[in-house]
Amino acid sequence: MSSNPKDIKRRIISIESVIKTTEAMKMISVVKSKKSKEIFMNIKYYLDHIELIFSELISTLLTEEKIENKYFHSSNGKKLFIVFTSNRGLCGSFNSSIFEKINIILQKKHFSYKNCIFFCIGKKGFDFLSKKYNMYDNLIENFNEKKIKFLIKKLISDFFKNTISSIYLVYNSLKNSLLQKIIVEKFLPIKKIKNLCKHKESKNFILEPSKNEIINYIIPKILFIKLKKTFSESLTAEHTARMISMHKATENASHIKNDLILNYNKERQTTITKEILEIIGGLDSLQIK
Repeated sequence: MSSNPKDIKRRIISIESVIKTTEAMKMISVVKSKKSKEIFMNIKYYLDHIELIFSELISTLLTEEKIENKYFHSSNGKKLFIVFTSNRGLCGSFNSSIFEKINIILQKKHFSYKNCIFFCIGKKGFDFLSKKYNMYDNLIENFNEKKIKFLIKKLISDFFKNTISSIYLVYNSLKNSLLQKIIVEKFLPIKKIKNLCKHKESKNFILEPSKNEIINYIIPKILFIKLKKTFSESLTAEHTARMISMHKATENASHIKNDLILNYNKERQTTITKEILEIIGGLDSLQIK
């Protein structure tokens, strides 16, 4: 570190500008986190009720030996991982923890390197995974409802063609404001739901026009809401991670600033002391003469 007071002063000014930037980014992340969390909770509430209705509907079909529907059966195609990452950095271990999880998944026996393909929602994930693994499709910019619907149609089409055997969602789940957990959730095929109405009277639904047609209609709706919910949850976790990261950055910058101020005062005091000693020395030499 330079001992020149002017250099230290310049560093203090630059650190102050960093603190203003990180503090502003923290406040922006706080606002965005609250908005995205509210949207996420509304979508989750809606999805929970749809899945409850769907589970009751499916429970009536479990009396049959098999459910003859493609949504419930896998094939010998490739396994697709839909990975949710951020478009920008400065969010701590939000992205790196997902990449570590993917490396762990690929070390398992039933997930081979050649049999897995990836689709990324977020530039950071695409930049990292496209260099190492096979990609399902290019990056989709500005992910929204229309693009979610388009993606769902494409996924279902490839799943029915047996190009894809199963689909998994990999994303950050926000447990609380300080803790995030990486979730690997099966998206397709749909698990055969066990009878959730064991303690209730069995319901006999009258289904028109047919069971399969109703299932084929309702499942894409559920998949759409589930993908939208996952995206919203990942976005909430991203804003929260960035808020925490910027808060820590502000604290670290404040510590550096305090150390610099202390060093600046020491150097300034040393300079003043030297000047006083020089003046005294000059006066003594004049008196001797």
